[in-house]
Amino acid sequence: MEEQEVEFDTGLDGAPSVVDLLKQDLQELVSEHDVLIPIEGYESSGLQVKYGMPEGGKELDNIARKVAREYKDAYSRNLYTAIDTMIHLCTGLFVLPRDIVNEPVMLDPQETGSPCRFDMYLAEIFGWDSGQMTARQVVRKLFGGNEMAIVRHAEKLSRWMQNTKANLNLEIWQLGE
Repeated sequence: MEEQEVEFDTGLDGAPSVVDLLKQDLQELVSEHDVLIPIEGYESSGLQVKYGMPEGGKELDNIARKVAREYKDAYSRNLYTAIDTMIHLCTGLFVLPRDIVNEPVMLDPQETGSPCRFDMYLAEIFGWDSGQMTARQVVRKLFGGNEMAIVRHAEKLSRWMQNTKANLNLEIWQLGE
């Protein structure tokens, strides 16, 4: 493989220098603190979950350790680690109804000033028996009990945490990984 020589000009001709481009990339990486990930099946309402970046890997490790103490089989561990990570990182649910608004708006029909999360507020909105539901049950119910849809959604969240510039609309098979 032949190496190409790159000139690290100062950008005096008006074009950005390679160093400027590196700094711009870094700024974009560190400025991404949250993401909106749509939930498949809610296209007419445009239901999306807003997630924040964890403080660090230890936070996610603690979730995985807790789940590992609860479940012994790999399938349950993976599913509930995904669900608990979604619950932990969720900062709110948002909607983007077709032809009504141009930007996502928080799901807050009672106008509390805060979006609902995977919580009793969301269960009440749907008319579920909120008094007896855990956050895990709310997630499962919101995804129609479809565990594969939950895992797929969690995979998008994981992809974003690994690369905040990732195109979450691409399928894994389209990434060439």
